[in-house]
Amino acid sequence: MELIQNIKLDDLNIEYESLSGVERVERVFNEFDPERILVTSSFGATSAILLHMVSKVAPDHPVYFVDTGYLFEETIRYKNQMANQLGLNVIDASSPKNHHTFTRQNQSWKYNSDLCCFINKVGPTDKLREGKDVWLSGLMKYQNANREKLRIFEPRQDLLKFHPIIDMTAEEVETYASIYELPFNPLIYQGYGSIGCTHCTAKGEGREGRWLNSAKTECGLHS
Repeated sequence: MELIQNIKLDDLNIEYESLSGVERVERVFNEFDPERILVTSSFGATSAILLHMVSKVAPDHPVYFVDTGYLFEETIRYKNQMANQLGLNVIDASSPKNHHTFTRQNQSWKYNSDLCCFINKVGPTDKLREGKDVWLSGLMKYQNANREKLRIFEPRQDLLKFHPIIDMTAEEVETYASIYELPFNPLIYQGYGSIGCTHCTAKGEGREGRWLNSAKTECGLHS
């Protein structure tokens, strides 16, 4: 909280606006204590872009992967593939076993998807956030309406959310991946525009397949 109170967010956002994504990542690792920087990845549809930037700037920095216990096998294999290809220091995290077992036996995703997300994704991530000042996220404006107004830096409770690629377009993402020969999650090629847990992900353009036929649009991490 003290960090956010002492930072002028408008000035910080203006300073970073003219920089490229990788320049933004590099500058954050130079201006903030690396030990207090949190990097997480879902290894979803477009995760390769930010992961590549982190691998160039801070190759040994921990990248936390929250395994909800309901992920596609393709996502798990993709995580392992990208960790090897980019030399990432990936660390798995998950909810306590008894908590996850409750959601499986209760089939919480059917009756209370917010609770299921909290137990299996938000809760474990909250633990990772403890003692951190900055949290890197690969959100981009074009992905859905909730993200259109996000800035490079946003206050989030007691830390700063940092969106270094927030203003990349879909075309720029494709170009970046092509230049650096970065594979996307293979489910993309099966018609999934956005990828989460098996119970709550359907095929569709963009994020339209997430929580289909529901008003829910986010798991709770970024809202």
